Amino acid sequence: MLAFLLTGFILSQAYRTIGGVLSVPLKNEFQLDNETLSSIVGSFHLTFGSLQLLIGIWVDCFGIRRTILSFAPFTVIGAVLSGMATSPGMLLLGQILLGLGCAPAFLVCIVLISRNFPAQKFAPMYGVALGLGSIGLIFTSTPVAMISDAFGWRACFYVLAAGSFLSWLLIYFTVRDIDDSVDFSLSFKQKMFNAIHAVSGYKVLFKMRHTWGIFSLLFVCYAAFLTLRGLWLGPLLVERFGQSLVFAGNLALALSILSLFSPSLFGRLDPGTGNRYRFLCFVPWIMVIGFIVLAFSTSLWVSVACTIVIAIVNSCSVWQVADIRDIYPKEMQGRALALGNSAFFLGVSFMQSLSGNAHAILGINGMDVFASVFLMCAFVMTGGVVGYILLRK
Repeated sequence: MLAFLLTGFILSQAYRTIGGVLSVPLKNEFQLDNETLSSIVGSFHLTFGSLQLLIGIWVDCFGIRRTILSFAPFTVIGAVLSGMATSPGMLLLGQILLGLGCAPAFLVCIVLISRNFPAQKFAPMYGVALGLGSIGLIFTSTPVAMISDAFGWRACFYVLAAGSFLSWLLIYFTVRDIDDSVDFSLSFKQKMFNAIHAVSGYKVLFKMRHTWGIFSLLFVCYAAFLTLRGLWLGPLLVERFGQSLVFAGNLALALSILSLFSPSLFGRLDPGTGNRYRFLCFVPWIMVIGFIVLAFSTSLWVSVACTIVIAIVNSCSVWQVADIRDIYPKEMQGRALALGNSAFFLGVSFMQSLSGNAHAILGINGMDVFASVFLMCAFVMTGGVVGYILLRK
């Protein structure tokens, strides 16, 4: 049943990264500037991230099955609307609906793993699930580039809409009897009252100093990677290095294949509760250096190498989530994981939106917009890593 639930997460990964390849045709179709494009693409993550706290409570009160079946249809609507878009406003609405529909996609998988596997198996299983989700990234690489070249960018959204509908059917008919902890005898009114009461449980999390340290790191690492992979990869290769959209798709495919295996690798190499802090104080700096090199690189292959290193090291997020699983008591883990997911995707929305203004803030004479974007990623990541080092300890 975990595998069936992961089909929703696979499609969620596809929706959040499709902009990395389609950003070029979308800019041309709607005459978008960088700021508007980043705002539209970032709206998915803003919606997705802002709903995570409510989704965590919803899963506790209504169960995994009802939650995913209630939200997932919005992905079909959002994908069709994005494909039919005749204005930036329609495209924006489509991205918001996609963020709404995808909001519970991975959290339900994490909750299922947390409830059904022992603590020492959590990091490896989380890594496997995160890796399998990268199948969605494979679709938004060469396949999307080829479909876009052959049939237009709209066809890509229609294909994903069909996939979302099939995923909903698969989950409806196969995912059952997984919500034993949910009291279905309660009325809807009682469940809503319990949900509202559960919101107060987040206050306890925010009062813990190490919560701010953990989430400062969660806020920046995946955000920086997805700003590169999900927004600027195509324009970087096409505009700075004069490569084709298919070349950009091929590199995105390579990154996606790496993302299939690197989370599992990090899960197996998990240093454990006592040592994770030390490793997480060091490993993210590799990403920071990668973005600085990427900002100033005039060599195509140096830039390609940097994106590969960033994609691999980004999988240290497996250790970050395992940290949440170990630190908080069982009765707080659901909300802590939901808060972690919220930090993940609000960070993506923040960084992608900020990247559209990066050149105005960090403009360097003689350097293109990509230098500003990647330096901005490096600066924001530095703040998050330093926050983790000081507050998590």
